[in-house]
Amino acid sequence: MNFRQLNLYRNMRSRLQLAIRRGRLAVIDLGSSKITCLILRFDPVRLGEASRRDRLGTALFGAVEVVGARTVQSRGIRRGEITDMDEAARAIRLALLNAERAAAAKGVERVDQAIVSFSGGQPQSYSTHAEVETETGQVTERDIAQALAECPEPPIGAGRQILHCQPVQLGVDYQTGITDPRGMMGRRLTVACHVLAVEARPLANVMECVRQCDLDLAGVVSAPYAAGLAALVEDEQRTGAVCIDMGGGTTSFSIFLGDHLVGVDQVRYGGSHVTSDIAAGLMMRHSTAERIKTLNGGVIATGADERELIDAPKRGEEESPERRQISRGMLIGVIRPRMDEIFRTLQRRLHELGAAELPGSAIVLTGAACQMPGIDEMCAQVLGRRPRIGRPLRIAGLPQDMTRPDHAAAVGLAVYAVRPHDELWDFEMPRPLGARGRASEMLRWLRTSW
Repeated sequence: MNFRQLNLYRNMRSRLQLAIRRGRLAVIDLGSSKITCLILRFDPVRLGEASRRDRLGTALFGAVEVVGARTVQSRGIRRGEITDMDEAARAIRLALLNAERAAAAKGVERVDQAIVSFSGGQPQSYSTHAEVETETGQVTERDIAQALAECPEPPIGAGRQILHCQPVQLGVDYQTGITDPRGMMGRRLTVACHVLAVEARPLANVMECVRQCDLDLAGVVSAPYAAGLAALVEDEQRTGAVCIDMGGGTTSFSIFLGDHLVGVDQVRYGGSHVTSDIAAGLMMRHSTAERIKTLNGGVIATGADERELIDAPKRGEEESPERRQISRGMLIGVIRPRMDEIFRTLQRRLHELGAAELPGSAIVLTGAACQMPGIDEMCAQVLGRRPRIGRPLRIAGLPQDMTRPDHAAAVGLAVYAVRPHDELWDFEMPRPLGARGRASEMLRWLRTSW
């Protein structure tokens, strides 16, 4: 990572700290189907007290409140990437304006800083690690920075950029499982990092679009990472879990172990592709296909499905008095192949990252598509483990209709704002990061040392 990128992320972190001191921040989930904006109000004093006494952050949520929340239809975004800058900026402004109006009723002024999600860019995880000798025999923050700087550079490739770079495993004199080594006595410090890289161009487009909305970026967070922060309980994050975020344009997953993000990957198919399959296969309008998918869709057929009839007018025959009807079994026959393809691709990607071998790992489903009947059963058949449907953490002021799985990423952005994990740019680096290796190497190391 070059100094220009380091300064970019350091500036965003500074804006986040400024927003918390000022007591207000916007978080915006940029999805392919919808855009959700939450306006957060902070109590900086309570937030500081909770941070000092509660490392895991369970007491932090008494210091933050949702004072404005709105969801609008997404425009100009496809597969998590901006395809029309003006349309996307217009949709973001609409969501922000409506959320600010709700917040104004509770005495919160206009917000200037925002954290946004990013679900495109073909994310790929890497691992890197290094070992250094401490300067004084006692671990300091400078020693950690030196160890991070010694990490070799991952081969992320041309045209790609690091989005997250987090130390996930620290060891002192070969003692592992250490949460925070600062102040500990030891001669050798070992650090392993998880590096998440994405395509630079789509990420730059998101940043520019947010700036066009007169907002200062206070952070960009991988959408599956945010969903995991909101949907996974503390035990799952500690012992190992996979959070599968089934969105409209993509299906992404994040892997957590030891309270850290250790892997992210993506399948470039989602709920909107199922809708397109229905519209094309049954020759109907896209809006009609979305409606019957939501009301009647499923992936596991039963004997009663052939007797259950659904109004499914052909394209151009919506007003006809004799509209076509299809059986629910026929609808499931169109939906199931696409969902089976998504889960089998997920199975292959999880195997490549070594997540299938994580001890005691759970599977948690989030996103709008996970609410389709039978999804949990199909997941169990393909991935071999029964999942649970993950609902986001309850934060004070969060509307009831935003406690569903499809709002996990938006709530996760609020969780990230309250207690962000250490990143490379939070340390004063003696020189830029170098790095190598796929995330599977780090997962193998974590399995043997955790």
